[in-house]
Amino acid sequence: MVVLTARRGITRSTVERHDDCWVVTYPAWSVSSMSISPRLVLAAIRTRRSDRLMHVHGYHSTTALALLGRRAPTVFTPHYHGRHGHSWMADLLHVPHYRLSRWLLRRPAAIICVSEAERRALIADFPDVADRISVIPNGIDAAAIRRAHPLPEQPPTILCVGRLEPYKRIDAVLRAFCDVPAPAQLVIVGDGSQRDELCRLAIALGLAERVHVVGGLDDAALHRWLRTARVFVSMSEREAFGMAPVEAACGGARIILSDIPAHREIADEFLRQCVTVMTDHSTAALAAEIRRQLAAPRSKGCQAPDWRDIATRTVGVYRTSGVELVTPRGANGHRLSAQSLLFEGLGT
Repeated sequence: MVVLTARRGITRSTVERHDDCWVVTYPAWSVSSMSISPRLVLAAIRTRRSDRLMHVHGYHSTTALALLGRRAPTVFTPHYHGRHGHSWMADLLHVPHYRLSRWLLRRPAAIICVSEAERRALIADFPDVADRISVIPNGIDAAAIRRAHPLPEQPPTILCVGRLEPYKRIDAVLRAFCDVPAPAQLVIVGDGSQRDELCRLAIALGLAERVHVVGGLDDAALHRWLRTARVFVSMSEREAFGMAPVEAACGGARIILSDIPAHREIADEFLRQCVTVMTDHSTAALAAEIRRQLAAPRSKGCQAPDWRDIATRTVGVYRTSGVELVTPRGANGHRLSAQSLLFEGLGT
């Protein structure tokens, strides 16, 4: 198996081996409008004559161009939010991108959506794909989260995790936090175009001592914050799934979500005992709910989708795409893999 991916903040490609899987990581441009890695796209396009299956991720990036000229079967996971971007520039770019995608989406043998909400949104804009879609949620490494140790001596913590872009509405959480009394703190994990603006807003609201924008974190550090948080909040305007809320529930946090289709879906399927979906998005209502959830007992966790099951279901989709897969044992004796497929994704 070969994974082609990309990451911002690096200048040279790297190659790593994990058992029978090779991971090639290319530099990505540091732009907020779209995820762009020309070297990743070129590397994927060069495989168009390969007879190996390729799994492409990311409608909202240039990665989808890897579908061009593919002769072998291809599986596509779009992570579709609709015909919108994270900025006004991305909205402009999505106009020609949508027209191109109407043609590109004819090519995959199968399409995987991570939620029913994403499936409905994709079919609404691209009706011809309906009979090729399977719904397989994102997997959660619940065991690793539960093994992590909470950070010591932290005050009651409200946590936000995600890209710091306007559609995530973290500024709304900040304004609501004004009415959450000390010693509670708000910790914001992630990076993006709105980072400086959020820091300035925290200062303007007199919250600089209790709001911490910690940037992007590796998995180990993020898992510790997930185990520390009493409450997790996402007021995002659009999502394809909502992995961070499910991860936070695994860590024991109470969950507060905006009322959007993807959030309603994960609330019903995974988070029933620990979630509030806000039908009132006013600042006062959100502040009152945060105070209420801070006073509630910690969550006992949730039934998160397991990566092993997700991998098995994904390989089932590969098999229906007409490629014969072999599943050898890796160094640990049981890791699922497939030697005859090329997996391509954008890790930004």
